[in-house]
Amino acid sequence: DHIEIIENTTLLDVIAKDNQCLGVVVAKEDGSIDTIEAEYTVLATGGIGGLYDRSTNYSHTTGDSIAIAIKHGIELKNLDYVQIHPTTFYTKEKTGRSFIISESVRGEGAILLNKNKERFVDELLPRDVVTKAIWKQMEIDGTEHVWEDLRPIPEEELKSHFPNIVEHCRQNGYDVFSEPIPVVPAQHYFMGGIKVNEMSKTSMEALYAVGETACNGVHGKNRLASNSLLEALVFARRAAKQINKKIHDVHYQTVHGVIPEIENGVAPLPQGLRTQIRDIMQKAHFVIPDATATEKGLKIIEQIHRRLDNGYFEKTVDYCEAKSLAVVAELILKGALKR
Repeated sequence: DHIEIIENTTLLDVIAKDNQCLGVVVAKEDGSIDTIEAEYTVLATGGIGGLYDRSTNYSHTTGDSIAIAIKHGIELKNLDYVQIHPTTFYTKEKTGRSFIISESVRGEGAILLNKNKERFVDELLPRDVVTKAIWKQMEIDGTEHVWEDLRPIPEEELKSHFPNIVEHCRQNGYDVFSEPIPVVPAQHYFMGGIKVNEMSKTSMEALYAVGETACNGVHGKNRLASNSLLEALVFARRAAKQINKKIHDVHYQTVHGVIPEIENGVAPLPQGLRTQIRDIMQKAHFVIPDATATEKGLKIIEQIHRRLDNGYFEKTVDYCEAKSLAVVAELILKGALKR
């Protein structure tokens, strides 16, 4: 009874005064721009899957909160920490989320093979090591994927432990009981994000961040499998408990005169900008970061960012997501060059 869900609404900005969050500015489904005032605000906009050609996340996760945070001087942390999953099901078309072939499969005995069906790596090494080995093998072989052979796992065990994987492969023309399947690395989890403390509070008063958009430092650079779910539950609960405890003590300021002006232009978003950003990130900051590609790509990303800032574009969902992608890509590449 106390929760109102507003669907098909895009976050554009936070309302802030004297480093205190007073609410948010949103674009509604009909294109109109509105404000939502709040004593406390929690950002939970997810990761950066839209930055990459292949990702286990949805393409509409575009780092919106990160772009807003940098605008308001909210502290960020480890933005160049991008985790890659070593094994997702390979398809020629790069559409939608990449389907994960769980690391548990390798734990149960599956092996990785090159184009000649030869084993090339110890499959039980840490995921970042395995990912790099796969990527290097793809370069050696001149292929877009390697092979994963699930046949060392007993058939009944495969059926009972990994039914979704078995079925997904079947639907895509592969019988895991008689042949290897094609796998390729994909962007998986954003390790960096908005810096938060142990209660998930950001450096701005009355503003919290939880989930993949936040960075509390508990994972370091190489998160272990499934720990992100536990982190999201624990730190979201901590944030909720602290907000409930403080909700009646907050000194709420009026938003009058502090709502950011957002001009809603008329020009349509130019085609191909998001694809251009993804291509740059895939080459510059994927499995093995490339300093030359990063420097070259950063210049192009900065041009795209300026173009989106200066153009009188209509504030559609596509525009907002493209703008966030440009901002976040720029921050990631700048962070990588400083390492």
